[in-house]
Amino acid sequence: MNENNIAKHPKRYSITWKSVESVEKYSQNRYKHLDQRWISWREKRIVHRILIRLKSTSRTLLDIPTGYGRFTEIFLENGFSVTNGDLNLYALEYQRKRHHGSTRVVVSDVNTTPFRENEFDVVFNFRLLQHFKTDTERRTTLSELCRVTKHWAVVSVYIESSLHKLNQKFSSRPRKMTMASIEDWENEVRESGFRIADSWWVLRFFHAHKIFLLEKQT
Repeated sequence: MNENNIAKHPKRYSITWKSVESVEKYSQNRYKHLDQRWISWREKRIVHRILIRLKSTSRTLLDIPTGYGRFTEIFLENGFSVTNGDLNLYALEYQRKRHHGSTRVVVSDVNTTPFRENEFDVVFNFRLLQHFKTDTERRTTLSELCRVTKHWAVVSVYIESSLHKLNQKFSSRPRKMTMASIEDWENEVRESGFRIADSWWVLRFFHAHKIFLLEKQT
């Protein structure tokens, strides 16, 4: 990996993947089934619409954590200068090879990034917050995203509803994802320095995943 494109390494790394090959295998299998492909298509469509809305006034974008870079091509197609941040070195190496140096890769923890205040026009944080168990964890991440963006953040979160509560009550499977109530989420957004500019359900009534466009408060 080109050291000129990597910030000073933090003391710890993610071990989600242990080789570039394992990242590539995950990228091929993650949205393999029909229902998953449908959800992925919906997510990409929404993200594309958001970027069209923002790109006339925005040039730089931070994707963190980037994972295997599911949205990188969409960022580049819309003319953004992209920085991919992640704690997994193999994810960043996969990203670098796949896009032939057209993005900058930076080893970075989402909660303690090495970036300057207001460094990016847009920050992108997708499918992470549902893994956090507490509102404090979500608020910590949101506050750091607010610090490094000039204007916008595109963030996804699982929002609780009566339908999902009922499903969980009668389901024999334990809940893997943490869902935030809309009231808690709105408070977390506001306390982190953002306001909700817009939002979209990925699959309303069928899926708890919701995408938010957040605007930094001045």
